[in-house]
Amino acid sequence: MKSIKQYLPLLLISGALTACDSSSDTETTSTDESSSSLDVLLEVTPDETTSLRYAQFEFSAPDASGYECAINEENFSDCESPFFKEEIALGSNWLSVRAYDEAGDFGEVTSFSWYVNDVFFEGHEDLVATNISPSPVEPNSWRGIFRINCDFAHSSYDDPIVFPGQNDAAHLHRFYGNTEVDENTTMASLYTEGESTCQGNLLNLTSYWVPALLAPVYDQITGERELDNNGDPAWQVVPAVVGNDDEAHEVFYYSAGVDDLDSVQPLPPGLRMIAGVASTRPGEEQDSTVARWHCQTWESNDATNPQFSATIPECHEPDRLRMDLFYPSCWDGENLDSEDHRSHMAYPINEGGIEGTHCPDSHPVPVVRVSYHYAFGVLPEYTHPVERSSKGWRLAADMYDVTDEQAGGLSLHGDWFNAWHPSVMEAILSNCIKAGLDCHDGNLANGYRLSGTREGTQEEPPIINSGMGY
Repeated sequence: MKSIKQYLPLLLISGALTACDSSSDTETTSTDESSSSLDVLLEVTPDETTSLRYAQFEFSAPDASGYECAINEENFSDCESPFFKEEIALGSNWLSVRAYDEAGDFGEVTSFSWYVNDVFFEGHEDLVATNISPSPVEPNSWRGIFRINCDFAHSSYDDPIVFPGQNDAAHLHRFYGNTEVDENTTMASLYTEGESTCQGNLLNLTSYWVPALLAPVYDQITGERELDNNGDPAWQVVPAVVGNDDEAHEVFYYSAGVDDLDSVQPLPPGLRMIAGVASTRPGEEQDSTVARWHCQTWESNDATNPQFSATIPECHEPDRLRMDLFYPSCWDGENLDSEDHRSHMAYPINEGGIEGTHCPDSHPVPVVRVSYHYAFGVLPEYTHPVERSSKGWRLAADMYDVTDEQAGGLSLHGDWFNAWHPSVMEAILSNCIKAGLDCHDGNLANGYRLSGTREGTQEEPPIINSGMGY
């Protein structure tokens, strides 16, 4: 896999002072004849003209004990190398860096200026021209919606949100989107490393992950339950129906969770979210507005047939088991994460009256709503040779025994880590959601659609402890 850094030339800037002339977008550099031990050497990842909406800088000075940085008109504040800025404005921008020593004395300022074009103006290999115009949403349906498909990237026992820096600390997850996600993933690495298995590739480096769906392994002749190498009942992963560009099956939706579409804001870069509760046990069923299961043949929908289950229902071949997971869409407006990974987000409320569905005062910023919609084929290789159904299936996160009387799936939850190109996220909101359109197959309703899916590593580690991990 290519790293995004391969597309970005490094610019090395040194000297005492690089001054930015914003009126002409030119740089003038002045240096003393003798360099100072506090002069900053600056390595820059954005080009002088780019459509990237983030920037990363590395800097050093021989005798520096610390650094201060300023972006555009901001005041100087303490910073460290590498310095990552997740949301850069369109147009002219500049960064200034200065070093200071143990006595608190500052060296001179080193600066770099660059210009950010609109990605739709500059063009991008992951934007494909199209003459297909999305249709309006159906009555009594979504307010406005954008749908993408993703291929499977890889599986692991990592979770960079809940267990950052801890290898193999989680239950078995299946990852979609950014191909390089592991326990050490950060906002900066998400934007600057790897490609994506989702439509949009480098324009959609967001990571999506869910606990693996597992089916018992049976001897297809005798119907007896097979055992793993430890003598325990064997399990196998049931893959979702994803990654087929010829017959698109969109699994990730972006929509509005509040009635006032004009109030909805783009999802901020680097936002981390969790939907659903992994620790859910029998008697604590989750609300169907957050996490739910259904068989495709039920033809379930919220408007006319709200037939949903908190657990995995018994769907028979050749049906599909479907899963819906809705993320909170009200943000506190400040934090990209929180200690419990939930408190910075909230679900909309509807208390009646003229406000309709709206965000609570504690989380006043409505953002684009994320939801996952997976389908799993009920196929012979995953079913009992006689019953031929999804009976006995469970999630790797289910912390209870799945029996004939107690179905699996109560722990349905997912994680989402944002690395959309901000200009594309803004187009999704403006062109599809606020316009009340049903945008399929990555169609941005502006003459472009996102490029197709691609395979990840497809790495599948062994199923350990019924998927619960080490």
